[in-house]
Amino acid sequence: MAKVIFHDADENIKEVTIREGHTILRAAKQGRIPLRHKCGGRASCTTCKVIIHEQNSISHPGHNEVQRLGEEQIEKGMRLSCQTRVYQTVEVYIPEDPFRARVRALLAKQRELENGG
Repeated sequence: MAKVIFHDADENIKEVTIREGHTILRAAKQGRIPLRHKCGGRASCTTCKVIIHEQNSISHPGHNEVQRLGEEQIEKGMRLSCQTRVYQTVEVYIPEDPFRARVRALLAKQRELENGG
């Protein structure tokens, strides 16, 4: 068995145990982790991006993943959860949803203006 430890943008942590060789996206679905995805695991939408700092216990990036993300992003730890297979324990960081990040930034700016900033 393998284990995926999910960290979300709100600093929540949840562990999901899966069979070795299953993908991170499958683990997210199994653990009911809100991880965006649109293409059904075909590496065509790139909405299931995650960040993995320590990549020893996962599969190497395949051609589709390199083509979609680029070498630079992969070197920074970015991976597609639908293409990344887990073989042991891995910590996965789910980036904040871009729309949610934009709303949060706008609200912070509004609060700053209201407080005389």
